[in-house]
Amino acid sequence: MLDVNISLKHGAFELQLGFHLAECGIAVIFGPSGSGKTSLVNCIAGLETPDAGHIVCHGETSFDAGRGINLPPEKRHLGYVFQDARLFPHLTVLENLSFGLRFHPPRLLQPAPRVSDVADLLDIGSLLHRRPEHLSGGEKQRVAIGRALLCRPRLLLMDEPLSSLDMNLKEGLMTYIARIPRQWNVPVLYVTHSLQETQALGNSMLLLRSGRLVAQGEINATLRKASQMGFLPHPTHSFSGAQHETHCFA
Repeated sequence: MLDVNISLKHGAFELQLGFHLAECGIAVIFGPSGSGKTSLVNCIAGLETPDAGHIVCHGETSFDAGRGINLPPEKRHLGYVFQDARLFPHLTVLENLSFGLRFHPPRLLQPAPRVSDVADLLDIGSLLHRRPEHLSGGEKQRVAIGRALLCRPRLLLMDEPLSSLDMNLKEGLMTYIARIPRQWNVPVLYVTHSLQETQALGNSMLLLRSGRLVAQGEINATLRKASQMGFLPHPTHSFSGAQHETHCFA
């Protein structure tokens, strides 16, 4: 599904890693602040350009430094949900959602979601005629997720989408996020440094430190590795990862 082998230097920081992910539900990119999580997903999305290497998603090369390939973001057929919702303030929820329909042909996702389908999935049908200024933080993020889904992505990238929300809103929104792979057969690459989100959502995990991939695998084993390396606040020996999908890593 996703094959990445890249290097990127920003001043003293260098991102240098390679991995392969098979078809999956939600693969978590986990690590402390400054480990390169956002830089990695930005490179996959085409928002940053690696210095070397390649990125292949579902058999299509979106970046290959040696071959001179670097597709623009809109040609990569990906969805991206940022930490902040980034909705268009002058558009209603319905218009924000419909904006996603402009980008990718329906053949890329089967079945292709409609606005009404996404509104039902994310429970935002009653919000369609509101503008973003009249939405709560959790409602804005649900609209942002819906807009990304309506781009009919091959892969959905989520960069700490719950980081600005309180605990109650986080728990509710995690329920909606967990439905995405099952409902639309869209794999999710989910950036977080939250143990709670990792355990609730993840099927597999990439563990980053200082721009390097230090472990990859199923949630429990990789969290134990994170604990041994001091990434978690308290050592623990029992983890319970998400049970809603089968493992998906290679």
